[in-house]
Amino acid sequence: MEIRKFRSEYNLELIPASHEGISLGDLVWDPILGPPDFSRKGMPNTIYTAFLDATLITDKEWQEFRIENQETVMVNAHFATRNVDVNVEFISELQHPKIGRISGDFKTEKLSKFTFGDLQMREMDDLVRIKVDRFLEQMKASRWKEYDGSIRRVFMITELYYGTIRMVIEKQFSTELEATLEEAGLQASGKSEGSHAVEYEFSHDNVPFAMRIERVRNFNG
Repeated sequence: MEIRKFRSEYNLELIPASHEGISLGDLVWDPILGPPDFSRKGMPNTIYTAFLDATLITDKEWQEFRIENQETVMVNAHFATRNVDVNVEFISELQHPKIGRISGDFKTEKLSKFTFGDLQMREMDDLVRIKVDRFLEQMKASRWKEYDGSIRRVFMITELYYGTIRMVIEKQFSTELEATLEEAGLQASGKSEGSHAVEYEFSHDNVPFAMRIERVRNFNG
């Protein structure tokens, strides 16, 4: 499934970018066409960094915000389906750490199906949303230049989605895949073998594959 189709069907964004340290409150530049950008020039990496730069919060408060978002409890995602199928031709573009280790030497064209299942999510807490909203109002009132120049046009991550990775391959390729997994130091958390195909399951290891983003200028706590 490519980016626009996923966006249209789920009203979410796939994360075809480095997944290291992605957290609620991170800022994203959404170019409409193409993948979201996490490192646009002049854009703070998180909304809390913008508040810190504007001297609205202290270093300690910045750290507390980050910890609060990173430790938000994961709950079952409210999707009509418990699985999200991804076009196998798109997998190499996801840059998901675990997927990269699995599919590095094992060619993705040998995959019959790729799915994120048992979907879970982290959502920005209502109290945090209210705090963020208040700081944004302060920035608009007293730091318009910083607000307008660095964050008004960008998006903020308010939900992150996680899913068990499931891969289905033809039985003839299972030995090759298992050799790749052993070399990468990975172990499947589950394996289901049929007469013609084998399904492998891997835990998400707290790495998100999708996110909900809200435009900062329209944000309402």
